[in-house]
Amino acid sequence: MELSSSFLRDHALYRRAQRFNRTISSCNRTSGCPRTRQSHFFIRWVLQVPKVRSFLKLPVAATLSQSQQQHKPLHVPHVGGDTSSAATSMGPEHDWEPLNSRTAVIVGAGPAGCTLAMHLAKAGWRVRIYEKRPEPGPVTSSRQRSWVLAMYPRGIRPVKAVAEVPLLRERAYKGLVVGAGKPGSKPIVLERTGVLMDRTLLATSLLDAAREQYGSRVEFAFSSSLDTVDFTRQVASFRSSSSSSSSGSSSYCDNITEASDTATTDLNGDTAVRAAASQATLAAEAAEGGRGGGASQAAAALLEVPYDLLVGADGSSSTLRRLLSESFPGRYDTTVLGGPEAAGSSCYKSVYGLPAVPQAEAWAPDSAVPDSERLQGEFFFVLSGGDKGFISVCRDIDGSYCGYLAARRELFEAMHTQEDYMFLLPQLCPQLPAEWLPMLAEKLLTAPLSNFPLMRSLPSFWGRGGVVLVGDAAHTVTPSLGQGLNSALEDCELLVGHLRKEAVAGEGTAGIDMALRRYSESRAPDVRALQELELLQSSSLTPLSAVREEPLFLIQLLARKWIMIQYSGLALLGTIVATVQAASRKNQQQQLQYSAHQLGIVGDLQVHGVKGSSEGHDANRSEAIADANVQAVARADILGRQLDATYVRSPPMYELLREHLPYQEMLVRVYGMAALGTGISAALLYVLCGAIGSWGARAISG
Repeated sequence: MELSSSFLRDHALYRRAQRFNRTISSCNRTSGCPRTRQSHFFIRWVLQVPKVRSFLKLPVAATLSQSQQQHKPLHVPHVGGDTSSAATSMGPEHDWEPLNSRTAVIVGAGPAGCTLAMHLAKAGWRVRIYEKRPEPGPVTSSRQRSWVLAMYPRGIRPVKAVAEVPLLRERAYKGLVVGAGKPGSKPIVLERTGVLMDRTLLATSLLDAAREQYGSRVEFAFSSSLDTVDFTRQVASFRSSSSSSSSGSSSYCDNITEASDTATTDLNGDTAVRAAASQATLAAEAAEGGRGGGASQAAAALLEVPYDLLVGADGSSSTLRRLLSESFPGRYDTTVLGGPEAAGSSCYKSVYGLPAVPQAEAWAPDSAVPDSERLQGEFFFVLSGGDKGFISVCRDIDGSYCGYLAARRELFEAMHTQEDYMFLLPQLCPQLPAEWLPMLAEKLLTAPLSNFPLMRSLPSFWGRGGVVLVGDAAHTVTPSLGQGLNSALEDCELLVGHLRKEAVAGEGTAGIDMALRRYSESRAPDVRALQELELLQSSSLTPLSAVREEPLFLIQLLARKWIMIQYSGLALLGTIVATVQAASRKNQQQQLQYSAHQLGIVGDLQVHGVKGSSEGHDANRSEAIADANVQAVARADILGRQLDATYVRSPPMYELLREHLPYQEMLVRVYGMAALGTGISAALLYVLCGAIGSWGARAISG
């Protein structure tokens, strides 16, 4: 989709110019004043400007080879402590922990990579991020394979702790609408609390935040893919494409050897030793390759980077995970979960730029509510196509609609022309607006086909020598519970917490390894519980015929279906009670509003809050909700007053979305409720069999 320049500018899809705005403080230049560092701003800025820096280059611990000098970054870090609005909102630079003389190398500049980089930078690390894709921009930012994501408190908290990201405010998630637009029926609304956005917008917004707010400690290099890792020397090798080597405004050798926010350029400790060894090895390879022609070009594109901490945040097809598995056979072998039909069976195609037609606008349950009275946020619409597949759409940030068609691979393989999609779409989703059909058919025909990720179970997430995996690289999940992104961002927070606990700055590599080991041992069981929850959720949609030739998987599928039937049955009772209570509150508030209007005290009625219209009701209300869920209750009450729909307050597994509930605890809850349901079912069956037996005995005797 062709994006306008204003849209790209507003939502971080282009490379923003670095800002060096500085304010002059009248405070005394004392050591305790945060403005003391501003006297050095000009010196450090000069060291970062390439044309001036070439004349002021200081001695470094290792001289880089010609091949490294040809590798240029796509980001020139600016001096920390920027007084722009973004940086100021996160607090001054003196709130950061001092640099600990250690370098973290992150593979992957997605949401998890950028979030972890900001956490590490704030904790005193110097961070370098390498991304195999080109730098995001008007040409390279393709949304064709992007996915509409929902962030919940579990994922929002780690981001807000380190960065100010306007997108989190702009894309409030109001609710999920199931079966929108069906004639003669009201939509079912599942209340949500979170943020809804496109993955590309989120990734570029976090990248922009890392550059603007942590640019003095975080550096990026795009079009640089991980090639090999020497786990003994702690050196990672990246292969850069020609586009990366010709972009940027400074030599990468400057960035890899010079401290970007200090006046010194020395690498510290064993990092410098490894850098020197890396330079010698690369120089030897280049010299050897120079006698072989083609080998010289290969060596010239290879950059060796020493690290104290190497993080794989490179997604479900992680290169670092593969290198770990190859280097240490048996220790990092993954198990694919989901049965024999998991591989490539479920696919999707993304679409963008659907116009805001009246029928789509009317899907929102609060469409009849005046704009001034609506609760801020967006709905996500699921248009079910039965067993063939489904289409989900939501309002995009520019007012248009975006979404995806999800189905089995066989359906997409049968679609060869635009007419095929025009014939399929009305059957798949009859509620689609007629104006969308030609555009949808054209977009779906040309959109690339993407697979849902396979779930992989990994026994360990870390390796000796400061290597660790986070996010999809460590624990891939499916989108069925909306926890892939959220669990990945939670990884970042937990990992840095363990690094702080081990005081790694004073314990060297052993301290880092201890922190990584404890992180892995505490995190692996929790995310394995998440994967089991995913399997339970997807079991209800998996036909038994899919595994009829696999007896073991068939037994597992039957067991999971039974667990979900029992759990969902009891959860449904709670949902009904919560929905009835919400409807009752809605009626009570409407009656109070009417009574207040009759008495002429409408001005005293707080329509937009959770408080009642009278002091007594307000006191009782305050006592009832004086806990950690005040905001959630307020949001639900406002939403309940606005919706002319079937309002479901607590859908199954809603606890995962509403609060920070550990996955293991949620799995125990599911198993416990399933066991209770099984007991109730057995008791009812026993009573029923006894009654039938008694009736049969009386009939025979009588």
